Amino acid sequence: MLGMSIDPVGQMDTMVIALGCAIFAITGAFVVAAWIKHTYRPIRAKNLPLTTVLYISGILWFVGDLPMNGHVLLKGAFSECKFWNIWVRVLFCFIYTSVLSIRCYALDRVFNQNKPTKGLVYYLPSIFFIGSYIAYSIVTTVVPGHLTIGYAEAVELCTTSKGYVIATLSLLWLNWAIIITMMIRLRNIQSTFNEFYEFLLICFFGIAAMVKTTTVHFTHPEYPLLLKYRIAETLGDVFIINGIILVIMAYPVVMSLVRNKEYEREWLLRLRTDGLQDMYEANLNLRAEGPVHYARMNGSDPNQLEKNIVEECKRDSRFFDTHRFGRHNHEQEDAGMAQDIGDGYRALEGATVVPHNRGVTNNHCFETQSVSSLDTVDGCPKGRRIL
Repeated sequence: MLGMSIDPVGQMDTMVIALGCAIFAITGAFVVAAWIKHTYRPIRAKNLPLTTVLYISGILWFVGDLPMNGHVLLKGAFSECKFWNIWVRVLFCFIYTSVLSIRCYALDRVFNQNKPTKGLVYYLPSIFFIGSYIAYSIVTTVVPGHLTIGYAEAVELCTTSKGYVIATLSLLWLNWAIIITMMIRLRNIQSTFNEFYEFLLICFFGIAAMVKTTTVHFTHPEYPLLLKYRIAETLGDVFIINGIILVIMAYPVVMSLVRNKEYEREWLLRLRTDGLQDMYEANLNLRAEGPVHYARMNGSDPNQLEKNIVEECKRDSRFFDTHRFGRHNHEQEDAGMAQDIGDGYRALEGATVVPHNRGVTNNHCFETQSVSSLDTVDGCPKGRRIL
């Protein structure tokens, strides 16, 4: 490092820390809003617990970046390079990418394998990922510093051996290879649950981050001493960490605030016509209420079934009347509606049930803008395939 100019920690580093905290605060606001609206079905479909783990992992990854990228003076507790690099930055970077892999796996398991998101087999990949990373962290901690991570007191710099850098980056590249492989398997999921394009954008961010990090670590191993490189490394990570979370959560959260009922109903209608409601309800452990179809599935006895259908029809009727034909007074209609539906249900008892989509091949009966009755919704075919 002789003859190399060194940029000391200064005001620009403080500004980088402040900017990073502000961006995480914005993302945190979306996460909090999502939890407040956690009963909103388009948000629940995004697997809010996993997304929250993603956010927390991103915060700790950022915290680990600050001493390792040279934004704070490495004195006292900050001079414990192995702790900050192995147990904070690298471990939670691994967890962040693993959560993305697990999210892909959950969607693949539901929509490609038609299996539920529960049971030992479902949790085994998570156990394997986390166990492997903890084992890697323990091994790299006990190995002597000159083979992994050391501390150069003269320049207040955490140093990393080439072997450690190669091993760690290789594991991260493997994680992204797994994510890309799983993403390709999601390419045929239809409409409402079409996560393919979402993960395509996520993979673009991830590969960009990996190319950036790999290039900097091999071309400028002492980058924490150079202001422009450490700023680029840290802010690059901040933008990518938060960008991925916002790609997942931002749109349904915004829609829950500005078009709550309308967007949810459109989302449910697309779910219905794509024929995904059974997988959604049974395998994602979520209750997909909406059109009359779902009220039927939720009835455990004739009286309760009639009640469910009546309540569902009232809600659906109010929705369509309010948003398409103006407001009406439904209180005078409720008693008649209950009688009509009850009579209709009792007339169907003992009858042979014919699937509504049998023999139907036209797949264009549903357009969100043209739906004016529940008959239109229940008459739409489930002709699209997701496998």
